[in-house]
Amino acid sequence: MLGFIFVKALTAIGLFGGWLYPVVGLMIYYAFAILRPTFLWHWAPWPFHNHSALVGASTLFGWALNGFGQWDHLRYIRIPLLGFGLFILAGSVATVQFAVDRALAWHHLELQLKIAIMMLVMLTLVTSPRTLKIFALVILSTLGYLAYNLNFQYLQDDGFAWVIYWRGFGGVDNNGLAMIMVMGVPLAFFFALWIPQLWGKALCALAAMLMIHVVLFSYSRGGMLGLIMVGATLFVFSLIWLPRKLLTILAALIFVAASFYLAGEEIREHFMTIWVDEEERDESAASRFDTWAGGWAAMQDHPFGLGPRNFNRVSHEYGLTWNKSVHNLFLQVGADYGFAGMIGLAIFYIGSALQCYTMSRSRVAKRLIWPVYIGQAVVLSMAGFLVCSIFIGMEEVEIGYMVAMLGLGTVAYVRKVEAMEPPPETIPPEMEQVPSPEEMDEIELDLQRQARP
Repeated sequence: MLGFIFVKALTAIGLFGGWLYPVVGLMIYYAFAILRPTFLWHWAPWPFHNHSALVGASTLFGWALNGFGQWDHLRYIRIPLLGFGLFILAGSVATVQFAVDRALAWHHLELQLKIAIMMLVMLTLVTSPRTLKIFALVILSTLGYLAYNLNFQYLQDDGFAWVIYWRGFGGVDNNGLAMIMVMGVPLAFFFALWIPQLWGKALCALAAMLMIHVVLFSYSRGGMLGLIMVGATLFVFSLIWLPRKLLTILAALIFVAASFYLAGEEIREHFMTIWVDEEERDESAASRFDTWAGGWAAMQDHPFGLGPRNFNRVSHEYGLTWNKSVHNLFLQVGADYGFAGMIGLAIFYIGSALQCYTMSRSRVAKRLIWPVYIGQAVVLSMAGFLVCSIFIGMEEVEIGYMVAMLGLGTVAYVRKVEAMEPPPETIPPEMEQVPSPEEMDEIELDLQRQARP
């Protein structure tokens, strides 16, 4: 009952308030993009069928009423945005000129255009430290709640793991769900470091553990591989930068032991089939190599692409079954959008990660502190996403774009602050520690929070 009230209340707020306060509508829209109410709760469609579409339409109306947001800072993140623009342009050309099934291609291109429009809304509205932090919290809290709900269903039903394995969740398969959870783990880790309150750190640790468990019972080998990479990187980071080395090692051992215990023998054996000889691979693992070869062959035959998700219509011509996906993000995009589309999407994701990394090491980011945590969290989330993308082609799942936008929005803000400041050598020594206007706003908000009873 509480979930029913929660979803309907958020829908009403987004629908009737989004045009007045489009940032609020945008946050609700992206919360629904992760939670997927129509899949999470069976009653969610009543009396509306698509909550996200209603809230998104209201947000777009409010965005237009508010002058389409701020655009001047986008020049600081133009390379990833140009890459994404190339991806969309290549998809449009492939749809109009080369699509095998034009109706199917238009359907999937429309989904990408919707993602592109909402990305533009986000990057032009979420431009302040406060809204960027709220956006980060929306992503983490909704991922944490989704992980909690899936774990609850797993404990209630012994067969739920196999439901996830065969059917997935929210329109994505088990590999896509695992990828989503892998991307949430670095966010939970760096939020735990950032939040000063002990209860906040505990909630972040719990969210991370729940996400890890979802990856395990999803039976996704690609998700587990991405999780191992993310976990190992986080451990090295903690060992280098955190002061209490023994406590860090102890916490890592506890997490590893808990993960092995929660995984169980069946899941561990399933994961280890990644490393067996070709003759011993199961059908699912062996088929990955066949689909990759088919996707690459299609790219060579159709360098401008077959149209979004149209490779599935000709997969039988490349030694696969009909309607078979490539199961690799960039090879799937290459077959559907052509070489240009694949290159554009790679520029977007890799460019976003690189810009976040360089931003997190900048002088302004270190002085403001919070951009360092967001930048490093986004870099590791993108790394986990790219590892998982080796085994899955989910170019229409919004979480990857959301995390990239969080990083790009932070990069744009930090670079804008840098551009407004004089070069370091021209700043008098006595003025180096003077807060900027943006920092003064943050300090004032913190003082107001502390003054509250």
